[in-house]
Amino acid sequence: MTSGDLEVQELIRQKRLLSWLFPKKVAPLPLPEERTEYPEPTASILSRLFFWWMYPLMLKGYNRTLEPEDLYTLPDNYSVEHMTQEFNQVFHRFLDRAQKQHLIAKCNGKNIDTLTPEERESLLEDFELPRWLTPGAIFYTFRWTYLMSVLSLILANVIQSLNPLLTKRLITFVSNRTLGLEPSVGKGVGYAIGSSFMVLTAGIFINHFFYRSMLVGAQAKAVLTKAILDKSFLLDAKGRYKYPQGKITSLMGTDLSRIDFAMGFQPFLVAFPVPLTISIVILITNIGAISLVGIGFLMIFMVFFALLTKKLYGFRFKATKFTDARVGYIKELLNNLKIIKFYSWEIPYFDNISNIRKKEMKVIYTMQTMRNMVVSMAVSLTLLASLVTFLAMYGIDKSKRRDAAAVFSSLSLFNILSQQVIMLPLALSSGADAFLGVTRVGAFLSSTEDNSDLHTNSAHGEELNRLRDQNLAIEVKDASFEWESFKSDDSEITQERAAAEDEDDDDDADSAVANAGKEPVKDDDSTKYSEDDEKKIVPSSASSSVEKSFLGLKDINLTMQKGEFVVITGLIGSGKSSLLNALAGFMHRTQGTINVDGSLLLCGYPWVQNATVKDNIIFGLPYDEQRYKAVVYACSLESDLEILPAGDNTEIGERGITLSGGQKARINLARAVYADNDIILLDDVLSAVDARVGKHIMNECLLGLLKEKTRILATHQLSLVGSANRIIFLNGNGTIDVGLVSELSARNIEFTKLMAFSSEEQAKEKKEEEEEEYEFEVLDEEAQDDDEHTPLTKRKTRQQVEDEEAIHREFNKNNTANGKLMVQESKAVNRILSQVYKNYLKYGAGIFGQYGILPLLLLLLVTSVYLQLFTNVWLSFWTSHKFERPDNFYIGIYVMFAIMSLILLTLLFVLIGYVCNTSAVELNIKSVRRVLFAPMSYMDTTPMGRILNRFTKDTDVMDNELSNLLRILVYTAANIVGVLILCVVYLPWFAIAIPLLAFLFIAIGSFYQASAREMKRLEAVQRSFIYSNFSETLNGMPTIKAYGHSNRFLEKNNNYINKTNEAYYITIANQRFLAIHLDMVATIMALVISLLCVFRVFNIGASSVGLLMSYVLQIAGQLSMVIRNYTQVENEMNSVERVCEYAFDLPQEAPYLIEATAPPSSWPEKGSIKIEKASMSYRPDLPLVLKNMSVEINGCEKIGICGRTGAGKSTIMTALYRLCELSSGKIEIDGIDISTLGLNNLRTKLSIIPQDPVLFKGTIRRNLDPFGEHSDDDLWDSLRRAGLIEAEMLASIKQLQENGNDDLHKFHLDQKVEDDGTNFSLGERQLVAFARALIRESKILIMDEATSSVDYETDWKIQQTIALEFTNCTILCIAHRLKTIINYDRILVMDKGEVKEFDTPWALFNEEGSIFQQMCIRSNIQVTDFRNRE
Repeated sequence: MTSGDLEVQELIRQKRLLSWLFPKKVAPLPLPEERTEYPEPTASILSRLFFWWMYPLMLKGYNRTLEPEDLYTLPDNYSVEHMTQEFNQVFHRFLDRAQKQHLIAKCNGKNIDTLTPEERESLLEDFELPRWLTPGAIFYTFRWTYLMSVLSLILANVIQSLNPLLTKRLITFVSNRTLGLEPSVGKGVGYAIGSSFMVLTAGIFINHFFYRSMLVGAQAKAVLTKAILDKSFLLDAKGRYKYPQGKITSLMGTDLSRIDFAMGFQPFLVAFPVPLTISIVILITNIGAISLVGIGFLMIFMVFFALLTKKLYGFRFKATKFTDARVGYIKELLNNLKIIKFYSWEIPYFDNISNIRKKEMKVIYTMQTMRNMVVSMAVSLTLLASLVTFLAMYGIDKSKRRDAAAVFSSLSLFNILSQQVIMLPLALSSGADAFLGVTRVGAFLSSTEDNSDLHTNSAHGEELNRLRDQNLAIEVKDASFEWESFKSDDSEITQERAAAEDEDDDDDADSAVANAGKEPVKDDDSTKYSEDDEKKIVPSSASSSVEKSFLGLKDINLTMQKGEFVVITGLIGSGKSSLLNALAGFMHRTQGTINVDGSLLLCGYPWVQNATVKDNIIFGLPYDEQRYKAVVYACSLESDLEILPAGDNTEIGERGITLSGGQKARINLARAVYADNDIILLDDVLSAVDARVGKHIMNECLLGLLKEKTRILATHQLSLVGSANRIIFLNGNGTIDVGLVSELSARNIEFTKLMAFSSEEQAKEKKEEEEEEYEFEVLDEEAQDDDEHTPLTKRKTRQQVEDEEAIHREFNKNNTANGKLMVQESKAVNRILSQVYKNYLKYGAGIFGQYGILPLLLLLLVTSVYLQLFTNVWLSFWTSHKFERPDNFYIGIYVMFAIMSLILLTLLFVLIGYVCNTSAVELNIKSVRRVLFAPMSYMDTTPMGRILNRFTKDTDVMDNELSNLLRILVYTAANIVGVLILCVVYLPWFAIAIPLLAFLFIAIGSFYQASAREMKRLEAVQRSFIYSNFSETLNGMPTIKAYGHSNRFLEKNNNYINKTNEAYYITIANQRFLAIHLDMVATIMALVISLLCVFRVFNIGASSVGLLMSYVLQIAGQLSMVIRNYTQVENEMNSVERVCEYAFDLPQEAPYLIEATAPPSSWPEKGSIKIEKASMSYRPDLPLVLKNMSVEINGCEKIGICGRTGAGKSTIMTALYRLCELSSGKIEIDGIDISTLGLNNLRTKLSIIPQDPVLFKGTIRRNLDPFGEHSDDDLWDSLRRAGLIEAEMLASIKQLQENGNDDLHKFHLDQKVEDDGTNFSLGERQLVAFARALIRESKILIMDEATSSVDYETDWKIQQTIALEFTNCTILCIAHRLKTIINYDRILVMDKGEVKEFDTPWALFNEEGSIFQQMCIRSNIQVTDFRNRE
């Protein structure tokens, strides 16, 4: 935070319960250098013992709302970098040992040191990571802290187990005093003080146990978060296949949360035998061997719990499959929300996600019901074990039941045993969840890594000298490359279809994962290898070039001189991008060598950060103003930056959502140019820009600023080949042909054929338009008439033709403007609003109704707790024979109370589970729905990680943690109230102490809660940054690795983790501060009760003393448990609050369906579009991007839309689809104002091929028709019409599949598609998107740069398809490639959001000085290119 921010931020003193006790002055925010380091390691012994080192921060938090700057900084040994380094050393040492043992077993005594690397790799193929290895590595890394935690728990258990000995003495003392055998109270007072002191000591130890174990959980989570991202950068092809982004995100979110939670409870499994042994010995001493009956009963339940835990593990495994699937779909939804809106797929997506969610929660509810039954039995174990024991004791020795001291001290011991047994199911179930998570994380961390040597193409030694002698930058000798492919375990097709059917949960889980979490085979973009002819290279035809999946590049021999400019071209899918990746070292080399002299950079698919334009271009390098401005100018960005609100300090949204495709491409190019590498590989960087900008970039950047560099450009724009020193032509069979244009034209038929579709052969006729003078007309804005039918008024100007891009512009005019795009995450302050609790209960009520659920819960709670308490009260009646009735009378009622208590408690816990489960389902589904219908302006300004956090961490809290906490909270709180009432009934004077104790209890709770809430909220907000950075880094990993900036992004991640832990560590310590001080209150209470008993103020009997002491000793732990659980519930309700924010408060688009204005099903019949004085901005605070636009398009017209990149062309589509609503004006389709329609009614009638083609993971079928709305015949036909499959080949392609042939055509419906369609080239993705649009058969088809990345021949074929098959459609086609649209009916020229020209292509071409004429001249368009010359 800057000092400016500090000045602006207003710090307000909060009014709280005890504010009057504290200073009124508000503490200022500390400057970075003033912040305090985490004081716990250096604090005094007493301060550490009672957590008083937390007091200064808590006081500040009580005085005002805490801010991130207030938190303690972390010492080096607590930083994630230090801890991860230790963990990695341990993990890899354990892994090496396990792999060595595996090799020894496989080699049958052979010396493994003699194995070659290839042999080792082969033998390790079936190696499975031992399940103990990852948890073992975590334990070993934090062993001293965790062992101290275990030791603290053992000591606490020892003290708690020995306390009943003092209680027995106290009860005996009261009994003797009743009989007059103890004249002095000294001994009794000693017993009372000793017993109370032991309560306090046990509390101190148990709090230090929790602090250290939970701290280790937080540290383990931090370490594994860093380890997962670190590993993501190292994965090889197999690892990336096995762990797609969705799965990695799920590991980082859900699995690590469970590991963190479980670490706090696992010491109970280790410490359990100590109190068990002590209690058994004392029980046998107290009541004899008969106590073994009750102990045996406990042991039977322990075995039962263990068996049930195994069953719970199975349910968790099944639920995890659904969770992975759901997170995968959510991530896909967030990445592709714009395309989902374009195609009006919100409802099908919502149905998909909600179905998976319901199945996930059905499994979780089954698991929770089982767990609740276990916990209710565990809570009732004291009753049941003592019931069995005392009944057996009565049957054998009736006299012993009269010994109140023996009975009630034994009851306390059974309480202690039961507490241990209660913790066992929690420790086991959370341990089972965590074990599954840690196994998954371990498998990921042990997955195979890239061999960095394979990617190092830099020459060394003699090779380097030879390259320099020959002035070579790159030399490739006899090299072959392939994209590694891996077979899927399942049939994607079967799974896709199975997912649509109603199967049992196991199958559903597998199907869900197959659809949302499975990575398909990795292939790239070309064809089957065929033999070459020595003299004449005759590759496969254009149609067959995409028949088979790309098999790789074969026998590549290539040399490139330093400073040479080489153009790579070829048909779509022939392997242009693959060749660039091969040269950059990102494609697997199977043979041959590559030697590179100099630094090399691959500039591939545009990826931009969620940062400012300047930060995206500089990309972590030092800022050189002169070079920076030269790069911005050369990449034609000045005019774009000029219109941005804060120039180059304007933030770009995630994935560049606020930019046009051309702007993204040029920022991507500018980043590569600024990096100043010796060799630059450019992958189709000019496809998304218009001819004018393209020419400027060519002259000023590729041939200007980079003229001393070695440049290799892959492109379809054949007009550029004349500027190249040489051409590399991809033949389509994995081979290349290198030479000059004349050489290739002479010997390569396919190259000649490709060139026939360009106008390059007419280059000699090209005029030097810079030297020409001509007239051009510009729009006279002031002369526009209000009537939309009035033709555009123009004025004529005479001037020298000049390149507008060559004009230097000042783009940072306003240095004070705010360029921030991302809005700060909302963070509630102080108390969770009551509405959040109401909503949680309302949506959790389910079948019981909003008003029926609370009375039912209260009824079950009161009766179950009453029966629990009164069972032991009845036991005291029995031991003292309060009523003159036979023993059978007491026994019958005793048994009835115990059994009824168990039944009602089970019902209570199951009902709580039901409420939590139902609420989690409903609120999550509502959130998904609101996100789906949120406006794009909201999505543009909200980081994806922030949204993802709601559906991973926050949802996991609601699914798994809240029900556990609420169950313990309501039962324990009710139990404490019951015990206090019991104390007052037996000792009325105790009522005097209750107000004081209650005040202390509330005061401590209030002091704690003020800071605890804010710490938890700060932690949640900081964690969102981790998710956002994690997601962004995974998306941009190819770019980050290409620039060699992995370390910078990993350091950024480290910083976010450390910031999160600053809040997280304090949250844990804060809970312990509370618990220890509440233990002091409980100690006072225990002392008051025991002293009242000693002094026999109310003539209390031994049985009553025993009853009260057995409960009072429990209350110490229960008091801190209640406030801790209450605060934890409130902290976790922060997750509910955040989900509720999305479920109820997220801004929404206009109504999806409006029945009253729904148009006829045949609408639009003509497809006419009338835009009248339309103005639009993307958000209210931004300038207009469409300005008073008026255009009328007739039905079935083909309209070409052109203009400089960023002129507002794609904005027209945004307005048509109502992704943003107009600021003024209106748009009509067939006479209907589209603003009156429901969005579904509008969008389902339009088809679009967007600028960035989006493919979903799955199959071609899923991409064309994700929800099974069309027949296969329709899908095949769309592939044919899009030019992906030749008509004559269609029958044979289908036949292959029917015969069970696995070797599918590249565009077979069952062919697999990877995440984002990465196994297809950009051009191929555009064609699949074209096929998807064709299926809808809409009356209006919108093509937004739909063919920018396909070759000229394919583009020509698509235009032929449009001309033949879309005669009855209105087509709006945005194109920078003018040849695509020059034969359309009319051309609309846009500039800076305004209509500049609108007429037939021929008229505009012949209109002297028209902008369109200029563009045609620059694009080398000739008169002969126009078919319609009227």
